[in-house]
Amino acid sequence: MAQDGNVVPKVEPRTEEDFRNTWLQALSRLCKDHTDAKVALWLGIGIDHLRKNVKSGISLPTADKIWNLLAYDASAHDELDKAFGVKNVPENALCSTDPLTRDMIALANETAQDEDPASPGGIVTTDHELLKKDEARLRRVHRTLTSWLNRIEQLRAPRLREVA
Repeated sequence: MAQDGNVVPKVEPRTEEDFRNTWLQALSRLCKDHTDAKVALWLGIGIDHLRKNVKSGISLPTADKIWNLLAYDASAHDELDKAFGVKNVPENALCSTDPLTRDMIALANETAQDEDPASPGGIVTTDHELLKKDEARLRRVHRTLTSWLNRIEQLRAPRLREVA
């Protein structure tokens, strides 16, 4: 949550030139990652039109074509999102107002102490040490890591709608 208590990000309007420049950065990355031919296909245009007009900024695809890029690459809007100060994440992504980093650091520290050869169980975590752990913290980290693993599996899974 923002420090001012407002959960809605303050978004400033972008100029047409700024939008075009940011879009061209995203387009350049997408073409580098996927090839001009594939991105042209996704945009529903010819490769010559992409190279001569779209990549130069002379012509911009329609909004629906830009949005539809997300169907082929979930990172397609990253540069645009950054310009607006937002992140585009899946609807079912696990989000939290508590920084995961703090929980993970605390768990790593506890684990290091529990696995210390001089600890009561030596390098093995004892039941007593395990029961002293913050269960809510363990569950938050577990949910987040599970969500990340599920997202990784989805991102790496072959796409049924992928056009060759």
